[in-house]
Amino acid sequence: MIKVVSFDVGHTLIKYNNPLSWTSLYRPALCEAAAKCNIVLADGMMDAAAEILTKYNTRVNYRETEITSDIIFKEIMSAWDCLNADLHAMKSAFYSFFQADAHPFPEAIETLKGLKSRGIKTGILTDVAYGMDNEFSLKDFAMLTGYIDLILTSVDVGCRKPCKEGFLKTAECFNILPNEMIYVGDEEKDIVGANSVGAVSVLINRSNAVKTFNQNYTIDSLDKLCGIIDTLNL
Repeated sequence: MIKVVSFDVGHTLIKYNNPLSWTSLYRPALCEAAAKCNIVLADGMMDAAAEILTKYNTRVNYRETEITSDIIFKEIMSAWDCLNADLHAMKSAFYSFFQADAHPFPEAIETLKGLKSRGIKTGILTDVAYGMDNEFSLKDFAMLTGYIDLILTSVDVGCRKPCKEGFLKTAECFNILPNEMIYVGDEEKDIVGANSVGAVSVLINRSNAVKTFNQNYTIDSLDKLCGIIDTLNL
């Protein structure tokens, strides 16, 4: 009996026009951050900051243990010799650069409403970029939070998918067994993590590419999800 559906965020519930790896956009985002803090960028400062960001870019350098944004941005501030700058303002300007075009997929809200009408609890388990604080990451899906019962980020959990911890913590918070939960995501790590704890894994694949990650179900739109639940809960 399925009692909970938990979701990834990026490219699952929320659409971004930015590339998955932010590498190509480091410079304009860093310029925004520097300007916000009245920092004049001298020769080499941009390259030093980009090198630090690349070190913590999980699309470039894989890691499962999560770190906080303070670690990353204090390292940048140290490289820029501006440790007295406003850390919060710097992070806000940097992250906002990438969040400007975030919006829910058209069927997201109706799907969440459909789950609620069936008595299904809903959650989010998402990895965040560069240890993004919840204050910033929640902005991406603020329009959906009224339909979500539990939000966990990799900062909350302390590790990133496909680690089991986030999936197990989700089940624990809802007081259910993992096999009473569906997890929906768009990447292999989502499926591997869900399968590792015995949850029902659903891959959302909006492309024409064949993606075989040993998922239990594949859908091309979130509005197919309620049909799966109705079948499983017969």
